[in-house]
Amino acid sequence: MYPTANCWSVRVWAIGLGLVLLLNLLGVARWHYDDGLQESFENHDTRIILKRLQQPHSVWEWFVGDWVLGNGFYRPLPSMLYEWDYWLWGNRLLDWKWTNGLLATVNALVLVGAVYTLTRRQSVALIAGLAFTLRQTGFALPIPFWVGIALLIVGTAWGYLWGNWRRGVLWGAIALAFTIDWNFVGGLPDIHTQSFAYRAMGWIPGRTATLMTLFALLALWGAAGCARTGRARWAALAIGGFIGAMLCYEQFAALPLLMALAVWAVRPPRASAIRAGAVCLACLLLLAPYAAFYRAHIPTQTQYHQQRVKRQKTLPMTALTWLAPPAPEAWTQVDLAHTAPFSLLFPWFWLAQVGLAAYLVALRYGLRSRFGWLGWLGSLLAYAPAAPLLPLMHYYYLPAALRALWWGILLTCLYTQRPTRRATSVAMVDASCLKRSSQPSTN
Repeated sequence: MYPTANCWSVRVWAIGLGLVLLLNLLGVARWHYDDGLQESFENHDTRIILKRLQQPHSVWEWFVGDWVLGNGFYRPLPSMLYEWDYWLWGNRLLDWKWTNGLLATVNALVLVGAVYTLTRRQSVALIAGLAFTLRQTGFALPIPFWVGIALLIVGTAWGYLWGNWRRGVLWGAIALAFTIDWNFVGGLPDIHTQSFAYRAMGWIPGRTATLMTLFALLALWGAAGCARTGRARWAALAIGGFIGAMLCYEQFAALPLLMALAVWAVRPPRASAIRAGAVCLACLLLLAPYAAFYRAHIPTQTQYHQQRVKRQKTLPMTALTWLAPPAPEAWTQVDLAHTAPFSLLFPWFWLAQVGLAAYLVALRYGLRSRFGWLGWLGSLLAYAPAAPLLPLMHYYYLPAALRALWWGILLTCLYTQRPTRRATSVAMVDASCLKRSSQPSTN
């Protein structure tokens, strides 16, 4: 599972991981400010948690009942983390944000390790880690749609000059699809119009999602390692990560499916597949006693629960948006053309259709790698438990981590599918690399 001793590979690891660490530390410093901790509505839950911690309490009651905030959820590990902050910093709420920054930084590094164990591709792992880091620190800038269109035109011209215009169109379509998907995550809704980075690093209650994501990534890392080697230590990591996520946040419910998807992506030999599948099945079976305990000991008919549920009829459109981000806009333009045919004369109709076509082309090539399925479909599965709720940005934290894998696959395709006179040779080399990366490790 470890990178080779090749000098160049070691340098790339050092530079890539160093950049991930540096950017996250800069992000921690950026979001370490008082955002109205004593008076703003956004920090109302934080002040309630502080008051509850100031009262006599037992930490063990959080493991058998409602968590520290008292609004009807089973989250003992985040409660323990708040207890740790109170013991360490007392009433200085601003210092509690250091824990949020530390969790976010560790998540980015763990994502790199999990993706490398999954794909055996250094470039994909580092790209995923850097992309996720840029998103959670707020350093990521939106890419204008016209840039994607320009890349499509440039790719077509590039391919034409090399005598392979089809390859050029493919390259441009993947570039346009990446710009659309990159902006999609940055533009996801939040009922209080807060940013993804603020919820990840600057909002103290957001640690429920970041802590759960840490354990979820460890579970996926363990599942991938177990599928590749069949060793018990990887199985223990997978089950331990799952239990940790279960004690953090309700979105963990999608984790058995995500682990199974990771095992399928690795293409393990039969013996390792059976062991890894047993691990996934064990995690799935743990959902039954969890649900029974939740129903018996956790109050779920609270006012908080009722006010957070949104209209169920929006769920199909939500799923479609995650699967094909340009589809809703393309459909809106088509619907508009039915009622106002003159809209066909305006460029936005055709640009929306071009964006959707480009994304479908990118899906065709990106999903040739099974790892692309975990990033693309897995992000939707990770968001599914929170989809019926009114949106808050920290609901997207684990989905965004998985989406970063999809971005890594798309950017890698930009290299392997580039226009060249030797396009066939490049494609054959890429296919062989993917095949080798899917073979089980002998370590």
